[in-house]
Amino acid sequence: MVDDSYIRVSKEYFPQTLGNTFKSSSLTAYIEMIGSKWRHLVLGAKWDRTIVPIFEAAGRSRCIPLFKTLLSNRCSNDCLYCMFRRDRNIERCRWDPEKLIKVALYLVKKRYVRGVFLSSSVDGDPDKVTEEEILVAEELRRRGYRGYIHLRIMPGTSRHLIYRAAEVADRIGVNIESPVAGIFYSICPDKGSYRNDILKRLEYCYRAYRDLAEKRMESGYGYLRSGVITQMIIGLGETDVEVLETTHKLITEYGLRRVYYSPFTPIHNTPLENKPPCVEGRDYTLYQAFYLMKYYGFRLDELLDLTKNGMLPKGNLKKVYAEQHRYLYPIDLNNASYWDLIRMPGVGPRTARKILNAVNEGHKIRDFRDLEKIVGYQKSRKIMKYVRLSP
Repeated sequence: MVDDSYIRVSKEYFPQTLGNTFKSSSLTAYIEMIGSKWRHLVLGAKWDRTIVPIFEAAGRSRCIPLFKTLLSNRCSNDCLYCMFRRDRNIERCRWDPEKLIKVALYLVKKRYVRGVFLSSSVDGDPDKVTEEEILVAEELRRRGYRGYIHLRIMPGTSRHLIYRAAEVADRIGVNIESPVAGIFYSICPDKGSYRNDILKRLEYCYRAYRDLAEKRMESGYGYLRSGVITQMIIGLGETDVEVLETTHKLITEYGLRRVYYSPFTPIHNTPLENKPPCVEGRDYTLYQAFYLMKYYGFRLDELLDLTKNGMLPKGNLKKVYAEQHRYLYPIDLNNASYWDLIRMPGVGPRTARKILNAVNEGHKIRDFRDLEKIVGYQKSRKIMKYVRLSP
């Protein structure tokens, strides 16, 4: 087991990606790695993906603290937006695999974290980098770790390695970087083919997910229990229409569990350092659209109809849709289907099921008090303008 001298608790280096996952009394439960090398890799990992406090549509609203780190920040690519781009003058370092494994197991044992997320810069051959991640994950499993593991697959990784990663990890993904091929080539000139090295690898990930269905049922960990994900950077010239169309394709054709939207932030000493950052709140709007398509029964064309000049409106998209389609409301709660209810502003899966269960059990909803008994006062107030109550 790793000695305590390896780790010093510090709020100063508490990663942004975990900032809202702990109660304030537990904020000191993360680490500052001794030496700038470890600290640089752990903190640098936050640039790989943006995590926002969003809720699973199925009601799984908890956030899980992860030990998230890069294996290495040495990169052979020269992406225009990245702090680790090849031509940027920064400290380059990499983890010793054995030390990384010991630190991860230590953090899990102390209950500082409940999962491990391994990523890396692309230091040469993508197969070599991905295999290094896999080897760490496999060794964690060999030493008895049965918790959550997320591996980021490098663009262009061979299919057999993707399947190997899928067996050991709970989640894998390839970053798509942009919803538009032309923008991808302009900001990621060294990452290969958008179609073959990115989309094709996501297809391999999804095939692995489907092929491992039986083993996933038998095992309590690994085998992509948490599915396949990707990330795209927003604020680099793409429209919301392009984001929505690509997101819909990723959901329907590639079976992605989630798409992450990372707002562009200019980084000093990169070619895009003078480009303005992504409009504040745009990622939140796009996350709404993602969940409406994936879990709430909204069609792509219904969301596209909300756009103006290629962009979605700010605010609650459900409310915007309801205001533009007033003929759909009010809804008779005593005769509504699950999908009628879940598309209503203020109603999520849990509330919809409560209403349906009550009606199915013979509890007719005749007035506000009947509804309040089922979903509570505050929720009832939110949805009253969209419902019709049967006397």
